[in-house]
Amino acid sequence: MIIVLQSVGLNPAWVAIIFPIDRPLDMVRTVVNVTGDATVSTLIAKSEGELTKYQ
Repeated sequence: MIIVLQSVGLNPAWVAIIFPIDRPLDMVRTVVNVTGDATVSTLIAKSEGELTKYQ
């Protein structure tokens, strides 16, 4: 992140301000990504007849 901030001309000290804000947002993005992947995988498995309640 320091390299990105330097490339756009910002002070690397901003990392101390950005990290506490970005951490919870990153966790939310991860939850949304995993939930979306699981949903699509489930829908495809169901449409292919690969999804059963009990095996």
